Amino acid sequence: MGSIEIKQVSFTYADEVREERTGVRQEALKSIDLVIPEGQFLCLIGHSGCGKTTLLRLLAGLDKPTAGEILIDGKQVEGAGLDRAVVFQNYSLFPWMKVQKNVEFGISQANKEFARGMDSDRVSAIAADYLERVGMADAAQKYPFQLSGGMRQRVAIARALAMDAEILLFDEPFGALDVKTRCSLQKLVDALWRNGEERKTVFFITHDISEAILLADRVVFMRHGEVLVDRMVDIDRPRSSAVLAQDPRALDLKDELTRLFYLDPEWDVEDEASVQ
Repeated sequence: MGSIEIKQVSFTYADEVREERTGVRQEALKSIDLVIPEGQFLCLIGHSGCGKTTLLRLLAGLDKPTAGEILIDGKQVEGAGLDRAVVFQNYSLFPWMKVQKNVEFGISQANKEFARGMDSDRVSAIAADYLERVGMADAAQKYPFQLSGGMRQRVAIARALAMDAEILLFDEPFGALDVKTRCSLQKLVDALWRNGEERKTVFFITHDISEAILLADRVVFMRHGEVLVDRMVDIDRPRSSAVLAQDPRALDLKDELTRLFYLDPEWDVEDEASVQ
């Protein structure tokens, strides 16, 4: 379970001041159509302001489309739900809870929602297991303020995975981290996703083209609220930066996506092809 259908989804922000001044409303998404199969790892990339986070918020049920619909396993998304776990860039841990309790909270909420019948000992054991998996077992009794940014993000990832949600939504989770920590967490997410009992459906936003190619089954590039390019990443796993630096398929995809990033925003794909 965990398939996603995005059907002709548009979203317009209500900005009365801007509308009064310009006569135009801010359209963040324009008739988006995407089908994400169960278990697929999709990376969404594009310039700031292209609508990536808006689309993730719609998937999370935090906002509703202005037009169109989003279906999960054939059912329309009506609001937030514990079938979707979200990891934001700003860690979003409860500052008053210790690390262990932060992870337990997510598990407990999912346990109640889906009537999984776990007792408190089982919830604690699962939380401890996932903290061990992300290398944070020694920090279980610390508060978030006592941890570095990378450590807090490991806890957030542990909480998302421990909830056993069908869908994982990542909004640039490594964007504020140093290069070493970022590489470590990329490997961690890839390994946990590949080696899980059941592969989750992942919707992962990033600005980093290399990160997208390293992690994704599929890369989607957005511009001005529209899907411009949709490419499969047909490269064997596990992947590494060193291997991808020499793989012609990875290099061709990186070259295409890089050109799109630096292409004149007024051009389109057909314009680009005409000058090659």
